[in-house]
Amino acid sequence: MMKTLSRSIAAVAFVFCACGAHAADWHPEKPIEIISGVAPGGALDIMARAMQKIWQEKRAFSVPSTVVNRPGAGSAVAWTYMNSHPGDAHYIAVTSPTLLTNSLTGSNPLTYNDVTPLAQMLSEYVVFVVRADSPLKTGRDLVERLKKDPASLSFGLATTLGNPSHIAIAQIARPAGIDVRRLKVAVFTSSPQAMTGVLGGHLDVMVSNASGPLPQIEGGQMRALAVAAPRRLAAAYATVPTWKEQGSNVVAAFWRGVIGPKSMAPAQIAFWDAELAKLAASDDWKKYLAEHQLEGDYRPSRESKQFLDAEFAEYKTILGELGLAK
Repeated sequence: MMKTLSRSIAAVAFVFCACGAHAADWHPEKPIEIISGVAPGGALDIMARAMQKIWQEKRAFSVPSTVVNRPGAGSAVAWTYMNSHPGDAHYIAVTSPTLLTNSLTGSNPLTYNDVTPLAQMLSEYVVFVVRADSPLKTGRDLVERLKKDPASLSFGLATTLGNPSHIAIAQIARPAGIDVRRLKVAVFTSSPQAMTGVLGGHLDVMVSNASGPLPQIEGGQMRALAVAAPRRLAAAYATVPTWKEQGSNVVAAFWRGVIGPKSMAPAQIAFWDAELAKLAASDDWKKYLAEHQLEGDYRPSRESKQFLDAEFAEYKTILGELGLAK
């Protein structure tokens, strides 16, 4: 009786372990689509193609991978397309803060809780840039001007209100007691247009991702007042102090991550956790980051979800104060 019971328990244990091992051993069986929510040449597209190139050269998968562009509605078109394949880990997409701001501003109902966060990969920090001959010499100069008159300076940014550039301006103004709704902010369809406004003397300050004005800074046409980063950046930004160094506790970035469709299985998440961790640690990925003035900020799936929770709460507060949250 006891032997029979022992054999039964052993058999059940074997089946359980076999099933567990099988569940944990997910691998792609058809081509992988890396979905970009912008047209070829955009920042998200460049990241997607860097990922695909590294995986292809390293032969990371036994199946091919391709980049699929689905631009429109702040990447909502791409993420909706990805989510039309629930539970299918062959579809992944690159993300940006619009994953959060789309729903907060009411432009799209899809939220980060409707997809599967897989990783945070990098951050491109926000910089505040002026024309080389601007009377503003430091970030403190900018804050003091705004304290005297919030409408005395004009800011240019791309491509929408409520994005990290706009949020960074609000983060500087709020602790200083500046009414964020009185700030003069002009929105352009591209960063070069905002840059033209500053260079032409029509705007005082351009607020953008770090890579945008880098050639003009290196060429001496523009000058950076501050970077909204936790530490100083490299290259032409090495001598530019952070906002924290200038008395404002501000960190703002166009971060980018990776998500999968809703209803992914634990084994599928574990597979992408492993692959994305290897990618983030590779020399090729680090080279891509350095070439584009990006900061590696890898977080696995669990930490990625926690990061998105915190960012969502912060964005909700700031966008509410700006009158943009629905």
